[in-house]
Order: sequence, then C-alpha cells, then structure tokens
Amino acid sequence: MTKCPSCDSNMKKEKKEIEPGVFAQVEICSKCKDDWIDEKEYSRLYKLFRRKAFKVGGSIAIRIPKEISDAIPIHDGDEVSFKVSKGKIIIEPT
Repeated sequence: MTKCPSCDSNMKKEKKEIEPGVFAQVEICSKCKDDWIDEKEYSRLYKLFRRKAFKVGGSIAIRIPKEISDAIPIHDGDEVSFKVSKGKIIIEPT
C-alpha cells in the first residue's frame, strides 16, 4: 500500500470525479484526506484535455474526447452552438 507524501499514512485507491463526467484513478490518504494522482494517470488526463486542431476543407476542426462529450452530453449529429468570450471558445448543446 502507498504511503501519503504529506503525513506518511496509508493511502487507498479510488475512482474520483475530477470534472463533471470525467473520472480519474486517485490515491486518497486515510488520515489527511489529500488525494494524489500518479504519473501515468496524470499523463492520461493531460492527453484527454489537450487536442490538436486540424484542417477539414476550409475549416479548423477539433475532436472532442468521448469522456468529455458524454459529460456534456453531445452525440453524433447533435447541433451545438458556440461563442467566443474573453479569448475562449464556449461550446454548448442546443
């Protein structure tokens, strides 16, 4: 069993919702209740939330990962609206 880096108590593995609909495997300290993500899980989450834009015809496209589309929810064929606000793109189901 892993020991907590903060207080050296035993840690327990759990699946935790870190964003609505997005889950991660974390280790939670039984004493101080801190939660930790190992390097492999961090890498998986990092890749989940980063995507490269690509060209489709004259447009730029970005793939939305299944875990994120399930959380919204957006499905194949659904209509969405988007707007730009303070330099960010906001996508919402219509």
